[in-house]
Amino acid sequence: MFGGVRREIALPPGVTPFVTGNLATFHGTLPPLRAVVHAAGLGHRRGVSPAMWRASNVDAAIALAQAARQAGAKKFILISTAHVYGRSHDGVVTDETPPNPMDNYAASKLAAEIETASVFGPGAVMIRPVAVIGPHCPGNLQLLMTLLHRGVPLPFGAIRNRRSFIDVADLARLILAVVAAEAPPKDILAAHPDGIATPDLVRALASGMDVKARLLPWPPVLLGAAAGLAGRAEMWQSLAGSFAAAPAAALSLGWSPRKNLSESLAETARYYNTTSPPA
Repeated sequence: MFGGVRREIALPPGVTPFVTGNLATFHGTLPPLRAVVHAAGLGHRRGVSPAMWRASNVDAAIALAQAARQAGAKKFILISTAHVYGRSHDGVVTDETPPNPMDNYAASKLAAEIETASVFGPGAVMIRPVAVIGPHCPGNLQLLMTLLHRGVPLPFGAIRNRRSFIDVADLARLILAVVAAEAPPKDILAAHPDGIATPDLVRALASGMDVKARLLPWPPVLLGAAAGLAGRAEMWQSLAGSFAAAPAAALSLGWSPRKNLSESLAETARYYNTTSPPA
Protein backbone atom coordinates (compact mmCIF):
# COMPACT_ATOMS: atom_id res chain seq x y z
CA MET A 1 0.00 0.00 0.00
CA PHE A 2 1.24 3.46 -0.94
CA GLY A 3 0.44 6.74 0.79
CA GLY A 4 0.69 9.89 -1.29
CA VAL A 5 2.44 12.77 0.49
CA ARG A 6 3.66 16.22 -0.50
CA ARG A 7 7.10 15.54 0.95
CA GLU A 8 8.92 12.60 2.49
CA ILE A 9 7.48 11.76 5.91
CA ALA A 10 7.11 8.64 8.04
CA LEU A 11 3.83 6.77 7.60
CA PRO A 12 2.32 3.88 9.61
CA PRO A 13 3.87 0.42 9.16
CA GLY A 14 2.80 -1.19 5.91
CA VAL A 15 2.30 2.12 4.11
CA THR A 16 5.06 3.21 1.71
CA PRO A 17 5.34 6.99 1.17
CA PHE A 18 4.99 8.16 -2.42
CA VAL A 19 5.99 11.80 -2.83
CA THR A 20 3.74 13.69 -5.23
CA GLY A 21 4.50 17.28 -4.29
CA ASN A 22 1.66 19.66 -5.13
CA LEU A 23 -0.99 17.51 -6.80
CA ALA A 24 -2.35 20.50 -8.71
CA THR A 25 0.85 20.47 -10.77
CA PHE A 26 1.55 16.71 -10.58
CA HIS A 27 2.69 15.15 -13.87
CA GLY A 28 4.50 12.10 -12.49
CA THR A 29 3.85 8.39 -12.83
CA LEU A 30 2.22 6.30 -10.13
CA PRO A 31 3.29 2.72 -9.42
CA PRO A 32 0.91 -0.02 -10.61
CA LEU A 33 -2.19 0.21 -8.41
CA ARG A 34 -5.58 -1.49 -8.11
CA ALA A 35 -7.36 1.50 -6.60
CA VAL A 36 -6.59 5.12 -5.75
CA VAL A 37 -8.34 7.03 -2.95
CA HIS A 38 -8.09 10.81 -3.19
CA ALA A 39 -8.87 12.42 0.17
CA ALA A 40 -6.68 15.55 -0.01
CA GLY A 41 -8.16 18.98 -0.61
CA LEU A 42 -8.93 22.39 0.78
CA GLY A 43 -11.83 23.00 3.14
CA HIS A 44 -13.02 24.86 6.25
CA ARG A 45 -11.39 28.12 5.14
CA ARG A 46 -12.66 31.64 4.70
CA GLY A 47 -11.38 34.22 2.26
CA VAL A 48 -10.14 31.69 -0.31
CA SER A 49 -10.12 32.83 -3.92
CA PRO A 50 -12.00 30.85 -6.59
CA ALA A 51 -8.65 30.15 -8.27
CA MET A 52 -7.30 28.55 -5.09
CA TRP A 53 -10.43 26.42 -4.67
CA ARG A 54 -10.02 25.32 -8.27
CA ALA A 55 -6.34 24.45 -7.97
CA SER A 56 -6.65 22.62 -4.64
CA ASN A 57 -9.88 20.70 -5.18
CA VAL A 58 -10.35 20.36 -8.93
CA ASP A 59 -6.98 20.52 -10.70
CA ALA A 60 -5.35 18.25 -8.10
CA ALA A 61 -8.12 15.66 -8.41
CA ILE A 62 -7.92 15.70 -12.21
CA ALA A 63 -4.13 15.25 -12.18
CA LEU A 64 -4.37 12.28 -9.82
CA ALA A 65 -7.25 10.70 -11.76
CA GLN A 66 -5.20 10.90 -14.95
CA ALA A 67 -2.19 9.34 -13.23
CA ALA A 68 -4.37 6.62 -11.68
CA ARG A 69 -5.81 5.67 -15.05
CA GLN A 70 -2.32 5.52 -16.58
CA ALA A 71 -1.17 3.32 -13.66
CA GLY A 72 -3.87 0.78 -14.48
CA ALA A 73 -6.11 1.44 -11.47
CA LYS A 74 -9.59 -0.05 -11.72
CA LYS A 75 -11.12 2.38 -9.22
CA PHE A 76 -10.64 6.06 -8.51
CA ILE A 77 -12.39 7.01 -5.27
CA LEU A 78 -12.82 10.73 -4.68
CA ILE A 79 -13.67 11.84 -1.16
CA SER A 80 -16.01 14.70 -1.95
CA THR A 81 -18.51 16.25 0.46
CA ALA A 82 -22.23 16.15 1.23
CA HIS A 83 -22.04 19.96 1.04
CA VAL A 84 -22.66 19.51 -2.69
CA TYR A 85 -26.33 19.15 -1.62
CA GLY A 86 -26.22 22.43 0.33
CA ARG A 87 -25.52 23.38 3.95
CA SER A 88 -29.06 22.62 5.06
CA HIS A 89 -31.98 20.71 3.59
CA ASP A 90 -35.67 20.62 4.47
CA GLY A 91 -36.15 16.98 3.51
CA VAL A 92 -34.04 13.85 3.82
CA VAL A 93 -30.95 13.89 1.60
CA THR A 94 -30.43 10.67 -0.37
CA ASP A 95 -27.86 9.42 -2.86
CA GLU A 96 -30.19 10.62 -5.63
CA THR A 97 -30.80 14.15 -4.28
CA PRO A 98 -29.80 16.72 -6.95
CA PRO A 99 -26.69 18.74 -6.02
CA ASN A 100 -27.18 22.32 -4.85
CA PRO A 101 -23.78 23.74 -3.84
CA MET A 102 -24.13 26.95 -1.85
CA ASP A 103 -20.52 28.15 -1.64
CA ASN A 104 -17.23 28.03 -3.54
CA TYR A 105 -15.99 25.05 -1.52
CA ALA A 106 -18.97 22.86 -2.40
CA ALA A 107 -18.94 24.07 -6.01
CA SER A 108 -15.27 23.12 -6.34
CA LYS A 109 -15.92 19.63 -4.96
CA LEU A 110 -18.82 19.09 -7.35
CA ALA A 111 -16.66 20.26 -10.25
CA ALA A 112 -13.98 17.80 -9.13
CA GLU A 113 -16.56 14.98 -9.17
CA ILE A 114 -17.71 15.80 -12.68
CA GLU A 115 -14.27 16.30 -14.17
CA THR A 116 -12.54 13.32 -12.54
CA ALA A 117 -15.41 11.04 -13.62
CA SER A 118 -14.88 12.27 -17.16
CA VAL A 119 -11.10 11.81 -16.99
CA PHE A 120 -11.05 8.41 -15.28
CA GLY A 121 -14.14 6.88 -16.84
CA PRO A 122 -15.83 3.72 -15.48
CA GLY A 123 -14.65 2.92 -11.97
CA ALA A 124 -14.81 6.49 -10.68
CA VAL A 125 -16.68 6.59 -7.34
CA MET A 126 -17.70 9.70 -5.40
CA ILE A 127 -18.02 9.36 -1.61
CA ARG A 128 -19.85 12.34 -0.10
CA PRO A 129 -19.30 12.50 3.67
CA VAL A 130 -21.47 14.62 5.92
CA ALA A 131 -19.66 16.40 8.78
CA VAL A 132 -16.87 14.09 9.97
CA ILE A 133 -16.35 13.65 13.72
CA GLY A 134 -13.36 12.27 15.57
CA PRO A 135 -10.03 13.48 17.00
CA HIS A 136 -9.15 17.00 15.77
CA CYS A 137 -12.31 17.21 13.65
CA PRO A 138 -12.61 20.68 12.11
CA GLY A 139 -15.63 22.93 12.02
CA ASN A 140 -18.22 24.03 14.56
CA LEU A 141 -17.70 21.11 16.95
CA GLN A 142 -14.34 22.55 18.00
CA LEU A 143 -16.03 25.83 18.89
CA LEU A 144 -18.81 24.06 20.80
CA MET A 145 -16.30 21.99 22.77
CA THR A 146 -14.23 25.06 23.60
CA LEU A 147 -17.33 26.84 24.93
CA LEU A 148 -18.36 23.76 26.93
CA HIS A 149 -14.83 23.48 28.31
CA ARG A 150 -15.10 27.09 29.55
CA GLY A 151 -18.56 26.57 31.05
CA VAL A 152 -20.24 29.07 28.74
CA PRO A 153 -24.07 28.80 28.58
CA LEU A 154 -25.23 27.99 25.04
CA PRO A 155 -28.47 29.50 23.68
CA PHE A 156 -29.43 26.47 21.57
CA GLY A 157 -31.95 24.74 23.80
CA ALA A 158 -34.97 25.61 21.61
CA ILE A 159 -33.50 24.42 18.29
CA ARG A 160 -35.52 21.59 16.72
CA ASN A 161 -33.50 20.25 13.82
CA ARG A 162 -31.87 17.06 12.59
CA ARG A 163 -28.26 16.81 11.41
CA SER A 164 -26.15 13.90 10.20
CA PHE A 165 -22.53 13.10 11.06
CA ILE A 166 -20.09 10.28 10.42
CA ASP A 167 -17.29 9.00 12.64
CA VAL A 168 -13.89 9.18 10.92
CA ALA A 169 -13.28 5.48 11.66
CA ASP A 170 -16.62 4.56 10.09
CA LEU A 171 -15.73 6.66 7.04
CA ALA A 172 -12.44 4.78 6.71
CA ARG A 173 -14.29 1.47 6.89
CA LEU A 174 -16.72 2.64 4.21
CA ILE A 175 -13.81 3.55 1.93
CA LEU A 176 -12.39 0.04 2.39
CA ALA A 177 -15.82 -1.42 1.58
CA VAL A 178 -15.89 0.57 -1.67
CA VAL A 179 -12.36 -0.60 -2.55
CA ALA A 180 -13.39 -4.22 -1.95
CA ALA A 181 -16.72 -4.03 -3.81
CA GLU A 182 -16.79 -5.42 -7.32
CA ALA A 183 -19.20 -2.81 -8.67
CA PRO A 184 -19.88 -0.09 -6.05
CA PRO A 185 -22.43 2.67 -6.65
CA LYS A 186 -21.02 5.74 -8.36
CA ASP A 187 -22.32 8.24 -5.76
CA ILE A 188 -22.30 7.30 -2.08
CA LEU A 189 -23.50 9.41 0.84
CA ALA A 190 -21.34 8.74 3.89
CA ALA A 191 -23.41 9.29 7.02
CA HIS A 192 -24.51 7.59 10.20
CA PRO A 193 -28.08 6.37 9.54
CA ASP A 194 -29.28 8.28 12.62
CA GLY A 195 -29.35 12.06 12.90
CA ILE A 196 -29.24 14.23 15.99
CA ALA A 197 -30.68 17.59 17.07
CA THR A 198 -28.27 20.35 18.07
CA PRO A 199 -29.30 20.34 21.78
CA ASP A 200 -28.71 16.56 21.97
CA LEU A 201 -25.42 17.00 20.12
CA VAL A 202 -24.31 19.49 22.80
CA ARG A 203 -25.38 17.08 25.53
CA ALA A 204 -23.41 14.22 23.94
CA LEU A 205 -20.28 16.39 23.74
CA ALA A 206 -20.74 17.51 27.33
CA SER A 207 -21.10 13.90 28.46
CA GLY A 208 -17.80 12.99 26.80
CA MET A 209 -16.09 15.98 28.40
CA ASP A 210 -17.67 15.24 31.80
CA VAL A 211 -19.10 18.75 32.05
CA LYS A 212 -22.62 20.11 32.36
CA ALA A 213 -24.44 21.21 29.21
CA ARG A 214 -25.86 24.62 30.09
CA LEU A 215 -28.48 25.06 27.37
CA LEU A 216 -30.72 28.14 27.27
CA PRO A 217 -33.97 28.12 25.21
CA TRP A 218 -33.41 31.33 23.27
CA PRO A 219 -35.65 31.88 20.21
CA PRO A 220 -33.89 30.54 17.10
CA VAL A 221 -35.32 33.39 14.99
CA LEU A 222 -33.50 35.97 17.09
CA LEU A 223 -30.30 33.95 17.11
CA GLY A 224 -30.45 33.59 13.34
CA ALA A 225 -30.92 37.34 12.90
CA ALA A 226 -27.99 38.05 15.21
CA ALA A 227 -25.80 35.58 13.31
CA GLY A 228 -26.69 37.29 10.04
CA LEU A 229 -25.79 40.71 11.40
CA ALA A 230 -22.47 39.31 12.64
CA GLY A 231 -21.67 37.81 9.24
CA ARG A 232 -22.06 34.26 10.55
CA ALA A 233 -25.14 33.14 8.63
CA GLU A 234 -23.34 30.06 7.28
CA MET A 235 -22.30 28.97 10.75
CA TRP A 236 -25.86 29.42 11.98
CA GLN A 237 -27.19 27.27 9.14
CA SER A 238 -24.78 24.52 10.16
CA LEU A 239 -25.83 24.74 13.82
CA ALA A 240 -29.56 25.27 13.51
CA GLY A 241 -30.52 24.03 10.04
CA SER A 242 -31.42 20.45 9.26
CA PHE A 243 -29.36 18.09 7.12
CA ALA A 244 -30.57 14.52 7.60
CA ALA A 245 -28.97 11.96 5.28
CA ALA A 246 -30.16 8.47 4.34
CA PRO A 247 -27.04 6.51 3.27
CA ALA A 248 -28.77 3.74 1.31
CA ALA A 249 -25.87 3.13 -1.10
CA ALA A 250 -23.38 2.81 1.76
CA LEU A 251 -25.62 0.36 3.62
CA SER A 252 -26.04 -1.68 0.42
CA LEU A 253 -22.31 -2.48 0.59
CA GLY A 254 -22.77 -4.24 3.93
CA TRP A 255 -21.30 -1.29 5.81
CA SER A 256 -22.71 -0.04 9.10
CA PRO A 257 -21.40 2.22 11.89
CA ARG A 258 -19.59 0.61 14.83
CA LYS A 259 -21.21 2.89 17.46
CA ASN A 260 -24.34 4.94 17.84
CA LEU A 261 -23.99 8.63 17.03
CA SER A 262 -24.10 9.87 20.62
CA GLU A 263 -21.27 7.49 21.54
CA SER A 264 -19.14 8.73 18.64
CA LEU A 265 -19.73 12.35 19.65
CA ALA A 266 -18.87 11.63 23.27
CA GLU A 267 -15.69 9.86 22.18
CA THR A 268 -14.72 12.89 20.08
CA ALA A 269 -15.24 15.09 23.15
CA ARG A 270 -13.21 12.78 25.41
CA TYR A 271 -10.29 13.18 23.03
CA TYR A 272 -10.70 16.96 23.16
CA ASN A 273 -10.43 16.73 26.96
CA THR A 274 -6.95 15.22 26.69
CA THR A 275 -5.63 17.90 24.34
CA SER A 276 -7.44 21.12 25.32
CA PRO A 277 -5.67 23.92 27.22
CA PRO A 278 -6.52 24.61 30.85
CA ALA A 279 -9.64 26.73 31.37
